[in-house]
Amino acid sequence: MTHKLLHHAVTSVLFGSVLVCSWGSQAEDNNTRLYRPVDNWQVDGANGALYVSGSLTESPCRLAMTSAYQAVELGNTETAELKAVGDRGRPTQFHLELQDCLEVMSTVENVRTGQVAWSSTQPVIKIRFIAPTVPFMSNYIKVNGVQGLGLVLNNTAGQTLPINLDSNPVLLPSGQSTLTYTVTPVRTAQLMQPGAYSALISFEMLYE
Repeated sequence: MTHKLLHHAVTSVLFGSVLVCSWGSQAEDNNTRLYRPVDNWQVDGANGALYVSGSLTESPCRLAMTSAYQAVELGNTETAELKAVGDRGRPTQFHLELQDCLEVMSTVENVRTGQVAWSSTQPVIKIRFIAPTVPFMSNYIKVNGVQGLGLVLNNTAGQTLPINLDSNPVLLPSGQSTLTYTVTPVRTAQLMQPGAYSALISFEMLYE
């Protein structure tokens, strides 16, 4: 099993490919018609060399392109809804769709929490959401444009997801799977300055 494969949500998704060439008798016949001097450098014109390299990684699942780049609209939140620090607004769902998940043996551990997920047939992933955080509130994502407001991410069980750290491993069914999360505005300070806000959150999906 490959040690690590990363899918970046807001940068780019890199797909590797392998080209396999089969040389048959016809190709050999064609090559015999080519003129090859004894010394390849004893020819007119410029010469050079092309060094080609790459990598092949094993991925139990493929991230759908519609999930790799998303715009999540949280709508309007009234300051009256957030009376005290820690009060939350309305959660908004977003989804990460995984395709072509293979039946593979997987073992993934979150070294931070000690939780281990193992399966003989299901792929296992961890996810890491990456963003600047509110000072002294490492689970709240910092937003741009307003003061006293942050964002919190949760899974479907209502658990708060850590920011810039690996989540606990998740077992995926083979075939196609959708991971669902919520993002919620949360009051982070006594002083609030209203206005339009935005945040950029990237994520990495890790298979081990």
